[in-house]
Amino acid sequence: MWSGVLVSLSLSAAETPKQAAIIASKPTLVSIVAKPKFESRDQFTYLVIGDTNRNYEIVWSVSTNAPHVQISLDTNRVYTFTVAQTSGRNIDILELHSVVSDDQAIYDIEVCEVHKTKMAHKEVPIIYGLVKQPVGEPSIDIQRKSFPHHREYSLGGCVITDDNPKTEKRYVCSECKNAYANWKMFPPISK
Repeated sequence: MWSGVLVSLSLSAAETPKQAAIIASKPTLVSIVAKPKFESRDQFTYLVIGDTNRNYEIVWSVSTNAPHVQISLDTNRVYTFTVAQTSGRNIDILELHSVVSDDQAIYDIEVCEVHKTKMAHKEVPIIYGLVKQPVGEPSIDIQRKSFPHHREYSLGGCVITDDNPKTEKRYVCSECKNAYANWKMFPPISK
């Protein structure tokens, strides 16, 4: 069994995901029925799925503590994967939209994995530069476990150029926002 993070973009050395998104085409949804395979290279683990017509490598985990979606996949089991493929300049952007096993969705990009509610797909601002964890904020681990989709902004990275996009679409969970607000009002007392 593999558990891991889902990082939705396959990166190219030539462009950042945000830059590629500026010139990207509309996404094409593709369904693949396959057993998952996992390959580790450098600091990444890739989910490798394919059929007789196509193969995809999607970044599954990174050796950092970045926020992520956790699901477990059995490499001996067949799943139906739905992948959105968007072609940009010199890059294909792959985003895992759903994973189904025995007609049961075990991952859906539109459903909060913590609260099991459908999320809103909102246009949010992108913040660029080095963003540090503010004092008094919950740790990344607490955010990931308790309210992973509370932010109404995206982090764009440290590279800032004139043609960087100002906004992007992001899934936001109203229950995550409520849980975060509750955590801020009543933070746990450290021992």
